[in-house]
Amino acid sequence: MELPYTTVDVFTDKPFEGNPLAIVTIPASVSLTQEQKQAIAREFNYSETTFVHEVNDPASTERRFDIFTTHEELPFAGHPTVGTAIFLKSRGVRKLIAKAGPIAIDETGADSVRAAIPHNTRLHQKRLRDLGPGPYSDAAEELAKAEVNAPVFSIVDGMTFALIELPSLESLALAKMGPMKFHKHELLDEGWRNSFISRYYFVRLGAETVDGRTVQKIRTRFIEPDLEDPATGSAACALSSYLSLHELSEESLSFEITQGVEMGRRSNIYVDAKVGKGPDGVRKLETLHLGGKATKVMSGTIFLKS
Repeated sequence: MELPYTTVDVFTDKPFEGNPLAIVTIPASVSLTQEQKQAIAREFNYSETTFVHEVNDPASTERRFDIFTTHEELPFAGHPTVGTAIFLKSRGVRKLIAKAGPIAIDETGADSVRAAIPHNTRLHQKRLRDLGPGPYSDAAEELAKAEVNAPVFSIVDGMTFALIELPSLESLALAKMGPMKFHKHELLDEGWRNSFISRYYFVRLGAETVDGRTVQKIRTRFIEPDLEDPATGSAACALSSYLSLHELSEESLSFEITQGVEMGRRSNIYVDAKVGKGPDGVRKLETLHLGGKATKVMSGTIFLKS
């Protein structure tokens, strides 16, 4: 069996910057097992690989796609969504179906899109400080203090982040890979215990007016125990949602998030949030859009033995 693949760098228009993504096309007549998809994702060894399921009707504007890391399937992830949407744009695809739900796609340029992101937000009750005396990581003292006070926030069930605010870019440069010395189940609310959790460090750089809109500018780093990710759309969505709901007061908010600088893979991530109020008067996220660019890098064929 032969399967075509393409790789793109996402959240950039420059090859070898941004976040790499492998996109594997599965013909309508072919069915892959979860084990086969997982093996292919491990072979690419990217942060994520997507599998696009082709359809028999070439006029269809929808495609189902699966998102895999090197060790598990995800319900949603940002850079795979943007990269896959741009890859499929020339075929007229305007909606992607992820495990987390349908994602409407708007074309914003020749190599850029804006995706309507499914969301089911949750600010978890506990922070690291509630678990007792640390330390909870091997981070520098300045970062360790920020970690214990960080809110723990889910953008959807399965994608949860500790949002760690730092005072300066110098502090951001101190972040490093290493284990978190706690069990994630200790931090997550009941019913959310299977959520993925990682650290997302951020520094606010102030706001600018762009085309009549106020844009919050932020620098970030996404750190896991054994890797750093150059661009993390789901974490950017989580951070933007948290700030929109709990720290900012506007109803329409825009964010420009720059990540991956320290890795030499600068990525520019754009998030727009619209906030209203629920029946209880509490701020509620109405719409969330993730935008960015992508550029093609490689293409080829995967050979699978029957």
